[in-house]
Amino acid sequence: MTIKRQIQNKMSPAFQELNKRLEKTLHTALKIQASRNIPLVYRDKHCIRKNQFIHQYPDGKTFLIRQDRHTSKEVVIKQL
Repeated sequence: MTIKRQIQNKMSPAFQELNKRLEKTLHTALKIQASRNIPLVYRDKHCIRKNQFIHQYPDGKTFLIRQDRHTSKEVVIKQL
C-alpha cells in the first residue's frame, strides 16, 4: 500500500502512528512555548487589516496587535 493510500485511509496503523507522533511533538512544542510566555499568534475576525494579528498568552490574556511590516515593531491595539 502506498503512503498516499495509507494517509487517505485514516484508520490505517501507519496513519494512527504518525498522528500520535505529531500530537506528541506539537504538545511538547506548545509546552515549551508556554513556559517561555510566547503567545500563540493567529488571525481571526478581529483582524481587519493585513498587519493585524491576535496574540494569545498562556495565562489567557488575548490582544489584537498591529505589526509594522518594515520594522516588525508591534503595537497593542486592544485587549480582547
